[in-house]
Amino acid sequence: MEKKNIHQQHRQRVRQRYLSGGIDSMPEHNIVEFLLFYCVPYKDTNAMAHDLIEKFGDINGILDAPIEELQKINGIGENASVMLKLMHDICCKYNKNRISRKTTIDDSDGLEEFLAAKYYGESREIVYVIGVDTRGSVIKCIKVCEGSPDSATVDKRMIAEAALSSGTSSIILVHNHPGGFAAPSTADVITTRELLSLLKELSINLIDHIIVADDGCYSMAKSKKHSYLFL
Repeated sequence: MEKKNIHQQHRQRVRQRYLSGGIDSMPEHNIVEFLLFYCVPYKDTNAMAHDLIEKFGDINGILDAPIEELQKINGIGENASVMLKLMHDICCKYNKNRISRKTTIDDSDGLEEFLAAKYYGESREIVYVIGVDTRGSVIKCIKVCEGSPDSATVDKRMIAEAALSSGTSSIILVHNHPGGFAAPSTADVITTRELLSLLKELSINLIDHIIVADDGCYSMAKSKKHSYLFL
């Protein structure tokens, strides 16, 4: 009972530190142990937090880690590992929603930030259709398909269906090159040309095809080399 009380008093002190000074007043291991309070009752989560920091480097590394790797840490069971992954996914979802509310296609930095958030942590190639309204604001983002780290099968019928379901008359096609460069391949150019023709028959305007990679974003519509496709 005494040991339980000691842990409880420590937890109250950590909680009060957060309430008084906010998260910036806390070292990273305190932030991690504070989070663990809510899924590991009556145990010393301080040691677990230190072990997690030592293995994964920092909070980012911890939240990015696979569940099975988290569970290799002494004391981190299913509840704790799922909580940490849930926190990662909530952060990603929050960031995506926050950015999407204010993103327009005329705001290059905002659009790039929005896409970077969409592809954060992705190791597979994923294709999105983004619907925009008449003011150029992003109003819907639909995941069309996903594949391996090297490729995703681009089904033009699925893209057309996603474009129609977006409820908009203008869309942007986006896909990523995990571990590669933000530049279109020959296949990307051919697909873009075919989609422009297909979507035109459906009265939908493909206004851009963007490739996302670690080195940034490539807009085919704004590039000197490929903008002719969209004229």
